[in-house]
Amino acid sequence: MHEFNWGLLIVVYLFLGGLSAGLFFAAGLADYMTVDDKPVYARVARMGAFLAPWPVAIGSGLLILDLGNWYRFYKLFTHFRWESPMSIGSYLLTIFTVIAFLYLFAWLTADERQWLFSKVPATWKQVHRLNVDLSAWRGKIAMVGFPFSIGVGIYTGVLLGAVSARPFWNTNLVAQMFLFSALSSGAAALMLAMVLNKRSPAEKHEIKFLVTLDVVFISLELFIILPYLIHGQLSSLAVKQALGLILGGPYTFVFWGPFLVMGLLVPLAIEVYELAPNIFKGHEFHGSRNLALTAAGLVLIGGFLLRYIFVYAGQVSSFHQMGLLR
Repeated sequence: MHEFNWGLLIVVYLFLGGLSAGLFFAAGLADYMTVDDKPVYARVARMGAFLAPWPVAIGSGLLILDLGNWYRFYKLFTHFRWESPMSIGSYLLTIFTVIAFLYLFAWLTADERQWLFSKVPATWKQVHRLNVDLSAWRGKIAMVGFPFSIGVGIYTGVLLGAVSARPFWNTNLVAQMFLFSALSSGAAALMLAMVLNKRSPAEKHEIKFLVTLDVVFISLELFIILPYLIHGQLSSLAVKQALGLILGGPYTFVFWGPFLVMGLLVPLAIEVYELAPNIFKGHEFHGSRNLALTAAGLVLIGGFLLRYIFVYAGQVSSFHQMGLLR
């Protein structure tokens, strides 16, 4: 029986952090897609801005709880260590969360801001001074946030890859895999939210934009998985043994079935099926609501399973390295 120091709470945290990074990136990109200086996908950008801050905020809260003595979390910020992924990540997550909330605020209408500040006591005049229109700053905030969203997406993988005692994690390909998974999950979550929005149903060109994004990100993720497997086979004995966890070992089924096939290949096939007639034959984009929901849901499940597999298999891999697991 193996003892896992990092459990489901860490899996959820890694998933939520990456999800926020992907949501912000997709929203910011949609904000920059303009015709005659007007955003073509303004509704996509607004929805993404409204969703982006919450997963990382919740995930960071879970991480603090997982520390044990949660009330000591402030110590993460009292001493900065540039060689410590945890120290860098603490600042990175904080800055990104602030930017994400600022970007959300920039998308609030005057009525929404008025409603928000109506909840604040009138005597808190300093707070009411923050009720300003930042809509003209959306593009600038998105530009500043882009590198931080990429950094958060990469960081969730770096946090694992920095642990040299775990051969299953010890490659920079893990960070790249987690990044593209985060971007794909963000595009999928945004697509899910747009399709499920009954007040203002998503239009076909909006779904097409998100489907196209997701196809690109899933493809890039698949192109990282293959080198990861090849690298493991050509690496040291400890890494080969660790890779055996998904090549005949206890995590083989969940990696190849629910994650790779159902979480990547099936949604990719669905989205290519939707896009291909429009791209290659000039036909109208299908924009099937049910297919979009199915693909997006599977991508999100796959994104979660990727982190589940790596967190748990990575911890077991240390036993491989010591020759304790046969």
